[in-house]
Amino acid sequence: MVIGSTGGFETRLTPDECVGGLNGDTSARLYVGLVDASGFQIAKYGRSMVRIRGTFAHSSGGTVVNYWIEPIPWMVWAIVLAFAVSIPVLVGLIWLRYIPLTTLWGMVLIVALSLVANLWLTER
Repeated sequence: MVIGSTGGFETRLTPDECVGGLNGDTSARLYVGLVDASGFQIAKYGRSMVRIRGTFAHSSGGTVVNYWIEPIPWMVWAIVLAFAVSIPVLVGLIWLRYIPLTTLWGMVLIVALSLVANLWLTER
């Protein structure tokens, strides 16, 4: 599953039984979120900037569970802030000659290759 993906499945359980199953899971300590009869919002505790959100809808045979995967908004803003702070720090370190300019080009190349690899893997 990748960020932005959506999906769904049908189960014979009622929405209340789905809530009970999610709340009664023995590995629930590893996850944080909200679960009620209308839907759920779950994220891995302490390590993830991604959450899974979904809804429960009644169907003829039970419940249809629709879900989507999205980034946690405050985590995206934290990355933007970290990037904005790191640029002046990096420029200052180069200005003070703590980091050679040739090292900066290597770092830019590594970041560019990492972004390309990440986008390529995400599309798969």
